[in-house]
Amino acid sequence: MPPTRRKSAAPTQQTLAFGPRSKVTKPSAPPSSTAKKASQLSSHAPPVVKAISETSPQPSLKSASEEESEPERPLTPINHGDETGLPPKSPGGTLAIRQVRPKRTEIEKQALRTGDRQLKEYWLRTEDERKAKAVHQGGLSLEEKILRHFDLSSQYGPCIGIERMKRWKRAHALGLRPPSEVLTVLLHAEEKKDKKAEWAYIDELLSTRIGAGSD
Repeated sequence: MPPTRRKSAAPTQQTLAFGPRSKVTKPSAPPSSTAKKASQLSSHAPPVVKAISETSPQPSLKSASEEESEPERPLTPINHGDETGLPPKSPGGTLAIRQVRPKRTEIEKQALRTGDRQLKEYWLRTEDERKAKAVHQGGLSLEEKILRHFDLSSQYGPCIGIERMKRWKRAHALGLRPPSEVLTVLLHAEEKKDKKAEWAYIDELLSTRIGAGSD
């Protein structure tokens, strides 16, 4: 008779039960492994880094009592030729202030060499170019006549609201060739500290009229 086969029971599949008490955790490395890695990294560090870390000096902290005990350094006063440290005084007792003049340009140096004779010759040439003789100028000086003629010369730009020296330099910078005799008069007035010669006479008239009208 042929051998009979025994029937085995069907295998049952295992199931996972998820409940409130069941927790899924991941395996973590033991704490001793991190310490081993740190020791391995420190052992493999280059010798230069070790030497620097060992030889680097630590900043010394001074206590408040040590800082207070240190003596203060005396301040040395600046000596300007006087024991008080102040600038030298003039004979009148006031402080002497040095006035630094700006350096003269070549045009200004040449204008300062112009004498009174050349100024008179320039004015005679200017009067010859006129069609009629100027009136109401009998009481004016030669310098004032030259400046007023420069004020009325419209080819050099407007004369109101600008100083005569600035107007002359602006015309010179634009290549308009203003008369060097005007610069001579202005430089002499600057040395004499004549403030009245800085502005045009027309500008002075307008400012006085505006001031009288505002009052």
